[in-house]
Amino acid sequence: MSTKKITLKNILLLTIFLGGSLILASFTLAVTCPSNTIVGGTQANLVGEVINDGGDPNLEVWFNYGKTISYGLESSHASKYGIGSFCSVVYDLEPCTTYHYRAVAKNSADTSYGEDKSFTTQCLPLTIDIKANGSNGPITVSYKNNVTLSWSSENSASCQASGDWSGTKAVSGSQVIQMNEVKTNTFTITCQDSTGTKTETDSVIVVVTPNPPVVITKPAIVTY
Repeated sequence: MSTKKITLKNILLLTIFLGGSLILASFTLAVTCPSNTIVGGTQANLVGEVINDGGDPNLEVWFNYGKTISYGLESSHASKYGIGSFCSVVYDLEPCTTYHYRAVAKNSADTSYGEDKSFTTQCLPLTIDIKANGSNGPITVSYKNNVTLSWSSENSASCQASGDWSGTKAVSGSQVIQMNEVKTNTFTITCQDSTGTKTETDSVIVVVTPNPPVVITKPAIVTY
């Protein structure tokens, strides 16, 4: 048995050979849309509905979408007959971004627009890691020795140091610090994403211990 499928203008032609007999079956394909717009990752299945075809059921439907109510982008256009739902998947949306969209339908009379709706795409996970001398710590070093702090982050836009260091830091990098005080040091870095709404923090502890004292014996000066 062999099966061949040909799709043309929403008509499915199914040809089946059974025992030398030819059976030709014709089915009208119905596009199944969700009841509402579905957003997943960096794509969205936009859903609209024609509730009145204005007396001309031969319609052209699509969606406007974009980061503002000016939209600027549109989905592919499709032909639709009469009232009912229609949908279109849009791809390559930016993460952690609010998009506006509206349904559009056109017949021989004019073009009509649905109301503005919006959604926000999923934010990518924000991570940060800081190490001292390649270790997550705590580590112990001697007084006056150097420590190399190294850090990296993913999906961050800016970072800030706190604790026993300070200042604005790159989203990844390294810095050598001389340990000039005997104490327990905490080096903390906090990074935030491009929206400024999500932050992550990581710290590493460096314990500075004293060195043995240095003592010398002075030479004798004979005065007699």
